[in-house]
Formats: sequence, C-alpha cells, structure tokens
Amino acid sequence: MFDYEKLGVFYLGRPYDLDEKQPLNKPLLYSSKDLTTHAVCVGMTGSGKTGLCLTLLEEAAIDHIPAIVIDPKGDLGNLLLTFPDLKPEDYVPWIDQAEATRKGMTVDELAKKTAADWRKGLADSEQTPERIANFRSAVDLAIYTPGSNAGLPLTVVRSFTVPGPEVLANPDALRERIAAAVSGLLALLGVSGDASRGRENILLSTILERAWKANRNLDLSALIREIQQPPFTTIGVMDLESVFPATDRFTRGFPPGWRESRWIFRNCCSPTRASLAFRSCRSPICPIPSGCSF
Repeated sequence: MFDYEKLGVFYLGRPYDLDEKQPLNKPLLYSSKDLTTHAVCVGMTGSGKTGLCLTLLEEAAIDHIPAIVIDPKGDLGNLLLTFPDLKPEDYVPWIDQAEATRKGMTVDELAKKTAADWRKGLADSEQTPERIANFRSAVDLAIYTPGSNAGLPLTVVRSFTVPGPEVLANPDALRERIAAAVSGLLALLGVSGDASRGRENILLSTILERAWKANRNLDLSALIREIQQPPFTTIGVMDLESVFPATDRFTRGFPPGWRESRWIFRNCCSPTRASLAFRSCRSPICPIPSGCSF
C-alpha cells in the first residue's frame, strides 16, 4: 500500500512502463502547488485527458480544495458516480438497457459486472472503498444546469426573490445582494461602461430595494412594469423624472431589445419561455422584424 495521503500531494496513479507495457509498482504523485495559476491538458482522443482531470478534481476534493467546473461536454458529472460500497445495485440506475442488450446481458447482470470491474480496477490502483468514502464526505457535489431542470437550474429570475430576514436586517448584506442582482441583469442586457454608477443601475436598485423591504417578490414582467411605471416619484432627494425621464426608460436608457421585451412579456411569452436576454420569442404575432429566437 502506497503512503500518499499527505496534504498538498495528489495521487494520480502509477507510472507506466512503455517497454514492459505494464504499470510500475510505485505511486505517481503531483504537488498541488504546481496548480496555482493556469494549466492545460492536451492529448489525442482517448488518451486519458478527462480521466486525468477527474483525478485532479477528486484529489483536490479530498484535500478540501473546492472547484467550480464548467463542463459543456458533460463528462465531469461522472464525479457523482462514486460509490464507496461498490455494490451492483448502486450501478443499476445508470446502466443503459440498450448496452446491456447488445452484450447479451440483463441490466442487473451488467451492473454486477460493472461493479466487479470497478472494484478490481480501483484495487489495482490502490484505491480502497474507504478512500472513496473520504472523497464523498469531503465535498458537496452539485450539478447546475442553466436553462434546464436536468440538474439544479440557474435563472436570473431567482435573484429577484425577497432574500431571507437575516439579509434584510443587515444593510451591508442587502446592498450586496441588490448590487449582485442588478449587475447580473445589466450584464445580460449588454449595458456597457461603468454600469454601477449609471442611472439604469440606480433605478433598478431602487425598485428592488423598495420591493424587498415591502416583502414583494419580483419576476421579470413585474420588473419591466415597474421600470415603466415605478411605484415612487423620487430617488433619494432627486425627482425621478429628472434622473430618468419616462421617455428615456424605453428609448435611450436601455439597450436595443429592452423596449421590445416589454411587448413580448405582456403579449406572447410565458415566463418559462422568456429569453434572459429580453430579445424575442417564436410567436407569429411578435412585432420584432427579424423574427423570433426562441
């Protein structure tokens, strides 16, 4: 058994002897200090790039190093398919019925074979069930899926929900929550320049602050209505019309597409179909000349 459980040392497996065509009986260790800036992993298809990256993430997790992984290909979700007991029934929900049929096996039989293969492969690499359990206990695994309910959905709409009482009672925390929601929305709208000081930011921040202090949730359509007709006439000591006239709020104040979005949300889009970029929908009565992008 190799002694590699040291903080800051990643166990990547065993070196491979190309001449003998077999792994050597010693560990291949990597110092996490070498991953403090940027890194790139290159190789031919099937050469093990994904496996190496998965190993690095697992080793980092065991050392309580968190990671945010952007995975457009969908490979790294396999990090969740780690079963300390390596029981066949753990694999059953993830066995493809068609694959089992091609191999002349039932799903249960293929699950049993898969569990046995993993147990042998992990044992050959000095990976014990206890180490798998250490990995699962050291990290909270979650898959976020923007625009989909396949995992944990992400949506800008949630950022307009009234925060908890602990945030509302803390002025600094409330300002930070409002700033995050507004900056995210303005970024989606393509507002450039120093948006944090712009009148768009001031208006949206005031709308959110007043709504949340009144314990009112806002969705996108309600937010657009309040931009058109704010439930207040002053911002600080300034008259609203002096800071942001009504004619500007849908002509020059927000980027192209904002005014069209008002019509879309009111006439042809359900909240679940509404574009985060406020562009258009696929309704045949949509007034946007270029057509719809949903």
